[in-house]
Formats: sequence, structure tokens, C-alpha cells
Amino acid sequence: MNVIYIARKQYILNKAIESRLKNADINVLPLPEDIDEVYRHRHEADIFLFNANDDNVPQSLRLIKYLTELCRDGHKSFCLIGNENFMSNISGMPVAKLISQIYVTPVNLDKMVADMLALSATHDEFRRKKDILIVDDDNDFLMIVQRWLKNSYSVTGVRSGLEALQPLALGQFDLILLDYEMPEMDGYEVMGRIRQNPEMSNIPIIFLTGLNDRENVMRIIKHRPDGYILKSMKKLELLDTLERFFAESILGKGVF
Repeated sequence: MNVIYIARKQYILNKAIESRLKNADINVLPLPEDIDEVYRHRHEADIFLFNANDDNVPQSLRLIKYLTELCRDGHKSFCLIGNENFMSNISGMPVAKLISQIYVTPVNLDKMVADMLALSATHDEFRRKKDILIVDDDNDFLMIVQRWLKNSYSVTGVRSGLEALQPLALGQFDLILLDYEMPEMDGYEVMGRIRQNPEMSNIPIIFLTGLNDRENVMRIIKHRPDGYILKSMKKLELLDTLERFFAESILGKGVF
């Protein structure tokens, strides 16, 4: 587990934070309050911890804005340390909504360490290769999507709602991509059966649809799936949509 710790001065608090994190087997990469340095090391950790400098508020605010954008785009977590006066300066700013954890000095180091470990666990879960079940009666579309996703996900494809029930009974999936317009058993009916089964009911379901008119979209939304995807979506759009879905559902605040 790696944490990038950003601070301007070598306060006693900095040493205490680094020591407590290292004692919890957390690797700490200390960096100065410098955007160029942060950019160079941005791929070395999923968690950024910034001890803000209240002596130069404008400079710290510029770095906070940069860090929130970096973490949002890279699906990372940004945590902020500062005194009460500094925190009051950012409380009403849009960036405040993108901060995973805020620590007002004096910092509760036990809570901070526990938070870092919990954040690390969520990032491990986010990086884990996900299992996706695709249900679609269009064999050509099914094969194309399986080919698009196979390098990033473990993918199982079936051609009907009845066929979907067998792999669902054998193992847990992280997501179901479910065709809404299928003969015999449509997507809504399949979703109903899944939701009624306690062992499957927590699996997120995203509807696939070839129709993008307002009436069809509103009908899909009424059934309250976890999202919907147009079948006309291109490969990169689909991959980005799925990555953002997992980032939001697993990492949540501070990454989206």
C-alpha cells in the first residue's frame, strides 16, 4: 500500500504522520507542495494526503484544485489536512465535494491510519478483475462486446434470460449487462427474477438497449436498473462507461 504525502514544511506533525503510517505497513512517499513533483509521481499511489499550508492559502488552493482533478480523472482518493481556519476557506467550494477525507488539526492519527487502510482496501477491490455476465439474444452483438471487454474483464455471454440463470446460480458476478428487448423473457422480467433471489439480488444490472427515443429511455428508467447503455456505443465509450461505473460504485466520493 502506497500513500503520497504532500507537505510544505517539516513540521513535527509531518514526522508523526509518516511514522504512524509506516508503523501500519503503509509505504509513504513524501513530496513537497509542488504541482510538477506531484505530476511526476502521480502513478505511484492511489491515495494522496495533503497537509495544506495556511501561510500561503492561494498556493495550497491551486494544488487542491489540481489534486481533485487528478484523483477524479485517475480514480484515486484525495485526503486533506488543515486547521479550522483553512478548512473554512474551502468548505463552500465545489472541490470540497471531491475530497475523500478531511482532517482538522489536531489530527486523530488512529482514525487517519484506519481511514488509509480502508481506502486502500477499496482501491484493491476496484483494481480486481471483475466478472461480467452479458445477456443478449443478438449473437453478433454478444460476440463483439465479449471481444471488446475480454482484456479488461472476465466475461460470460448467454443468449437468453433462461440461459443466464445457470451461470448466476454457479457463481457471483460483479455486473450484469442485460438486453432490455428480448423475446420470450425480456430484460425487465429477467431482472425481476434476479432481484427476487437473495443470493443474486445485490448484483448490479445495466440494461442494454438499441432504442434511444425518450419514451423507451423513460420506460427503462422506471424499472430502476443501475444504469443503461445504448448498443450503438463504441468500444472506448463502453470501456470508459464501465470503468466509471465501478469507480463510482466502489470508490465513491473523491474519485468522480
